[in-house]
Amino acid sequence: MRTYKLALAAAAALASAGALVPATTAAADSAETTARATAGTEVRDVSAQDLKCAATVERYGNTGTVNMYDRRNCAGSAMCKDYDNDSDYRRGGACTGSDNNDTSSAANLGWSGGNDDVRFYSGFYNGNGAGSAIGCLKRGDWWSDFDGLGADNSVSSHRWVNC
Repeated sequence: MRTYKLALAAAAALASAGALVPATTAAADSAETTARATAGTEVRDVSAQDLKCAATVERYGNTGTVNMYDRRNCAGSAMCKDYDNDSDYRRGGACTGSDNNDTSSAANLGWSGGNDDVRFYSGFYNGNGAGSAIGCLKRGDWWSDFDGLGADNSVSSHRWVNC
């Protein structure tokens, strides 16, 4: 049904421009292929452009996640994107297994409002202060290199807070 609607819309647009194209299966298939290619463009653009931290925050800020990367300057795809607290990367949550002690950079794309900053910990965080705080990343900010904090590849947990 969606294919048929796309073909009709394309035919109507062309007819109003002075051309008449019959709504055939081939035209519908072509329209659907174009729609799929357009929908996937955003994903391909991100990996093709290899956005750095500042560009990632500018383009995707306020999407509600903190993105962690295993390379410096937010290079490549985020290894972990999380919208809530994750007290131990070894045990579940959005950041799991190989993400533990592998963060080299991060971008805070959190929503504005309460608890929109992210505190990172070396070791797990159990709510009682366990784990050693690495630092607090404000909403809309990024750290392009955890090594500058003396914490490259040592992040094991995070929680949303007000810095």
